Amino acid sequence: LKYKDSAVRVVCKLNNLKDIPDPQVLDRLKKYILMPGGEVDLEIGREYTVYGVVFWDNSPWYYLCSEEDDDYPKPFAAEFFNISDGRLSAYWRLCSLDHGNGDVLSLLVFEEWGQDPSFYERLIDGDQAASESFIKYRNLMDDE
Repeated sequence: LKYKDSAVRVVCKLNNLKDIPDPQVLDRLKKYILMPGGEVDLEIGREYTVYGVVFWDNSPWYYLCSEEDDDYPKPFAAEFFNISDGRLSAYWRLCSLDHGNGDVLSLLVFEEWGQDPSFYERLIDGDQAASESFIKYRNLMDDE
């Protein structure tokens, strides 16, 4: 499927670390993925809308909802996907968040997320304002 104006959309090609053929990539991903057996909550062949991108170890991780009723997006390594539509969302901004310990995180996310270093944590915790912002942008990006 192609969309007239579109957020990034990706199609799952792998859902288990054991299927990553490159040992260096596998070692990098194992630092972040601690799932028993290496399986992640993705459906092979399914297309997902990407709601944000974060760069860890200079590699993109896509924030997406693996289930329709998810309250917040979760990060998944780009290596699990093929890009089906690479056009960037009109709602994304390039942001960098300083975590105060010398670590700076680069992101492509909507403005409220990019301006607040605690936004994602608040979203996970069910903060009403963060949840309302995410729902608003999720709907906008789903319709792009």
